Amino acid sequence: MGTAIEVNHVWKKFNRGEFNDSLRDAVPAMLKSMVGLGPSRTELQKNEFWALKDVNFKVEEGESVALIGHNGAGKSTLLKIFSKILKPNRGSIKVNGRMRALIEIGSGFHGDLTGRENIFLNGSILGMSRQEIASKFDAIVDFAGIEDFLDMPVKRYSSGMYARLGFAVAAHLEPEILIVDEVLAVGDLAFQKKCLGKMSEVASEGRTVVFVSHSMTAVRNLCQRAILFEHGEMKDDGPTGPVVDHYFKLLQQEQKELGENDRKQHQKAVITKTLVGATPEMLSEKAFCQMNGDLYVRFYYHINEPVNNAVIGFVLIDYEQRHIIGCNTRITEKQIGRLEKDGYIEFHIPKLPLTSGIYSLSVGIFERIGQSNDLQRFDHRNILNCIDVGLVNMPGWNFSEGFYQSCFIPYEWSIKE
Repeated sequence: MGTAIEVNHVWKKFNRGEFNDSLRDAVPAMLKSMVGLGPSRTELQKNEFWALKDVNFKVEEGESVALIGHNGAGKSTLLKIFSKILKPNRGSIKVNGRMRALIEIGSGFHGDLTGRENIFLNGSILGMSRQEIASKFDAIVDFAGIEDFLDMPVKRYSSGMYARLGFAVAAHLEPEILIVDEVLAVGDLAFQKKCLGKMSEVASEGRTVVFVSHSMTAVRNLCQRAILFEHGEMKDDGPTGPVVDHYFKLLQQEQKELGENDRKQHQKAVITKTLVGATPEMLSEKAFCQMNGDLYVRFYYHINEPVNNAVIGFVLIDYEQRHIIGCNTRITEKQIGRLEKDGYIEFHIPKLPLTSGIYSLSVGIFERIGQSNDLQRFDHRNILNCIDVGLVNMPGWNFSEGFYQSCFIPYEWSIKE
C-alpha cells in the first residue's frame, strides 16, 4: 500500500475584497481601482486572510477519510487544490492515481453536451477507453435515474439531475481516488442514502475516498479516519469517533461563548445544564437521532429567587445559525406555575421533523408578567448540545427531488375532479 494523497505544508491566501484567483474577476477589479472606482490594491491587501495554514497530512491508498469542521474552516478550499481548481500560495500536494472530484454540481460537465456525451467525455478525461466507458454506461444511467433525459443538453438539467448524474459518473468510472464534497445535500433523501451506500462499496473495494460532510452520522458510518479543521488549521487527525467528539466540543464551546454574551449578571433563575438523547436512558451532552425518531431534551435550572408563572422554552438551530423549530411551556397545556426550588423539566419530541444535519440548542427561562403575554427574561443561552440527525426513509414516503428544507412534517393530499 502506498500513499494516495500527500499534502505538504500547504498555505492558501484569499482576499475579502475584489481580487482573487480568477482572472475574470481580478481584471475588472484592477481596472476599477486604477480609475478610482474601487478600493486600491493596498487597501485590499489589508483584508487578506489565510484560508489554509500549514496543512500537512497523508492519505494512504484504500483509506476513507473525512474532512470535518464548520463553514469556512478550509475544507472545500483544500479539495479545490486537490482538483487543481486553485493553487496553493505555499507548499504542495501530490496525488498518486486517477482521481475524480465531485466538488460542485455538474463539475466536469459541458453544458452544451448531452448527458450521454458527458458520460463519455468524463470517462475520457479519466483516461478510460471508449470500450471501458461503454461497459459502465448502463450502470451509470440506472444509478442516476435519468434515462428519459440522456439526450438532452445538461444545461437544461435541474440541480438534482446534475447531482445524480455527477455522482453516478464519479462513482462508476472507477477512479482510484474519489473526492466528494457536501454536494449530496441537493439530492433527495433516498438518493443521499443510495450515494452513501455506493461510497461505502467503493471504499470496500480498496479505493481511496475523501469525504466532506456536515452529517456526522454519515461520517461515522463511512470513514475510519477524520481530520478536523478550524479557521484553516488542522486541529485533530485520527480515528473518526474521537475526532467527531472533539468537533462537538468545539461547537459546544462556540455556542456557549455566544450565549454567555446574552446572560445577565444576576437572575432570579438560571439554566445550569441541558441534556439531549434519543431515549431518556441515553441523555448526554450530545445526541445521535434519526429523522422521525424520538428526541428528549432535559433542562436543569437553579432558582435564586422564587419565580411566578415561570416559562421555559427552547429552539433548535442549524449549523448556519437559523432557528428551525422550538416550543415553550406557555403555549402548551403544561403550565409550570411558581418555581421555588432547583429542578429540571423535560421535553419529548416523539417524531423529530428535522432532516439530516447537525443542530444546536438555544434555551431560555422566563417569567410571565401578570395576565399579559409579556415575558421577562432571566436566562437565555445559545448553548450547547449538539444533535446529529441521520438519514432515514419513512414508510410510505418517497422523498423526491426538490426536498431541500431542514424541517419536514407529514402532509395529506387529496384530489377531487
